[in-house]
Amino acid sequence: MSEPRLYYRNWVDSQSIFTLSHGGNSSYLYDRGETLLYTTSGANSDATTASIYVYFYEGGVQQNRIIDAIFLKNYNWKNWSASWWNGSSWPTITSDSNDTNTSRYIGVSPVTTNAVRFDITSTKTANQEKSIGEIVVCQLLSVAGNNDFSSYDPKWRERTKEIVLGDGAIHRVNVKDSAGRLCKYEAATKFTYLSKSARDELKAIKDAGQPFLLQPESVTVPEDVYYVHWANAWDEKYMSSYKGSGYEVVMNVKEV
Repeated sequence: MSEPRLYYRNWVDSQSIFTLSHGGNSSYLYDRGETLLYTTSGANSDATTASIYVYFYEGGVQQNRIIDAIFLKNYNWKNWSASWWNGSSWPTITSDSNDTNTSRYIGVSPVTTNAVRFDITSTKTANQEKSIGEIVVCQLLSVAGNNDFSSYDPKWRERTKEIVLGDGAIHRVNVKDSAGRLCKYEAATKFTYLSKSARDELKAIKDAGQPFLLQPESVTVPEDVYYVHWANAWDEKYMSSYKGSGYEVVMNVKEV
């Protein structure tokens, strides 16, 4: 495994204001599902650039956000760029002119901005409408001292009901959410031999009581990210034989 990373929530959310050059359902950009796609209308040519402007708002007020990570989920973009508003222009944060991925994580140099823009020219299959399942733009919250999980047990929570019929047969009903997903993510995790500073960092996250984004595998599967609650009470142990780096912390998470 590789060290997990924790991020603040996605800055692209229902409070954001969107300007879309070629239409589409903006809610599909942040619905936390990869099945329902934001899809342009009338941009089905590689000679046409489609632009997505996202203005960060909270409580009706435009807000500055620090950005140092971007997740793109289930997209068909080939030639694209991401830019940030510096008050007078749109410098490029990151770009790709021959993207072969369908989902990816991109760490970027931190910028502080109140708006981002994505420009998409060509698609992997030529002359398609531009589409994407989800855009996550976020800020790193913690790397827990660059420690790996000592144990990591992911599970998937289904919303199902089984009905026993008169002949003894079982009828199973599966309930999907609006994004088309059947399961919700949850995991039991444990850190060991944490330094005091790493332990305090995690304790502050627990005490804040706010959901956060968890990237369990930041190297081997970096595109995976989940919006989770810290579900268990604070649970720590200390091993005195490892002074200063002997903390064990249990973190159980459940997807929002």
